[in-house]
Amino acid sequence: MVRMAADIAAESLRDRKKARRRDALIAAATTLFGNKGVDATTMADIAEACDVSVPTVFNYFGSKDGLLMAIIDEGARRGRDNETRLPRPEGVSLPDVVRALFSRISSQTLDVAPKRVWRYAEASIIRHPHTELSNTYRQIETLLVESIAASLGAYALTTRQGAPLDPHDLATMLHDLWMPCFISLITDPGMTIAQHDALVARRVLPVLSLVFDDESLASPRLRRSGAPDGR
Repeated sequence: MVRMAADIAAESLRDRKKARRRDALIAAATTLFGNKGVDATTMADIAEACDVSVPTVFNYFGSKDGLLMAIIDEGARRGRDNETRLPRPEGVSLPDVVRALFSRISSQTLDVAPKRVWRYAEASIIRHPHTELSNTYRQIETLLVESIAASLGAYALTTRQGAPLDPHDLATMLHDLWMPCFISLITDPGMTIAQHDALVARRVLPVLSLVFDDESLASPRLRRSGAPDGR
């Protein structure tokens, strides 16, 4: 029993060391990708930054794209988890709710990786749409739409026709309107989050006034637990 306990403890220690090394490799790669660019960064650069061998980096991630996928995927999931835990404000206009939501999304995105990395990822999925990196990026976009739907689905929103709007349809519409604003943010090195928010206000928020009734716009109510959408 003593030996078994020692083996378990040793395995747990190895797992923790592997997790710390993996995190260190991701952090080093994120910094190097941002400073030098993804193309100009080598696996040897990342290995040197963490004082490990090049084969070690390959063993953890398989390739540079594997590292980039880990950066994007893990960062996006952390952002989604953080968004899920946030309380939904009441007594705030729907445009303000949506503006704040997309401001958080964009800010968290830049916390995950610098603009230069996101430009590379966006260009990569256009040039090579069938790679594993492109598939991962599309999965992250799907998760983002689901997160937006969960955030806005907490509110009882009624359209001007008097019917509720499916939260996923609303999230998809707003995501597609916001995406060009995000592209402007990552392609303009000097654009700030405040300028991004102003762009969202001009390009995204006016649609809300066309879709939703005045009550939903002015002060959307949180839906009662267990109530159908729009109640």
